[in-house]
Amino acid sequence: PLGIIAAYNQNSWVDTIVTFMAMLGFIMPSFVLGTLSILFFSVYLGWLPLGGWGETGCLVDRYFCADWIMPVTAYALAPLAIIARYTRSSVIDYLNSDFVRTARAKGLGESAVLLRHVLRNALIPMVTVMGPIIPDLMTGSIFIESIFRIPGLGKYFVTSTFNRDYPMVMATVLLIALLWGLVYLATDVVYTRLDPRVRLGAQEGQ
Repeated sequence: PLGIIAAYNQNSWVDTIVTFMAMLGFIMPSFVLGTLSILFFSVYLGWLPLGGWGETGCLVDRYFCADWIMPVTAYALAPLAIIARYTRSSVIDYLNSDFVRTARAKGLGESAVLLRHVLRNALIPMVTVMGPIIPDLMTGSIFIESIFRIPGLGKYFVTSTFNRDYPMVMATVLLIALLWGLVYLATDVVYTRLDPRVRLGAQEGQ
């Protein structure tokens, strides 16, 4: 949504703020943001717990806990910034295309133009961008899990390495590689569904 808002308000103060926030989220490492979050929200203000996972502040049967807020924010900010930047660029490209101007000339509303023409085509390059992000989020971050004391896959991999538990290290590497392979396969399938030219190119190649 931020990328779409920035694209529709190109070169305005809204676009400047969204672009600055996206750039800040992209260049700031997750462990720096996590450390600053702990220092500000936990040490100075005392609003959030220092770490753990599902230990304190759970609101709805352990499905939403205060422990989750800082690590999820620190870990998801960079992918969200990347998606916002690419969404903005892609939407701007299609807003200036001929078929969008034709749709507006036919009297289609702006919401119909956005949903039927702009977003449908802007999602095609976004699939390629989101492909590497999904397995990275699924496998976890060593830094975030260490800072917030989260018993995740990344921390488990480091612990197994230090303990020289080689079967578990190999199993973890195999699991991560399998996740990456499955996500890239799903990305290719979705890409062919969104862009008919890919299917036509494959048929012509055969």
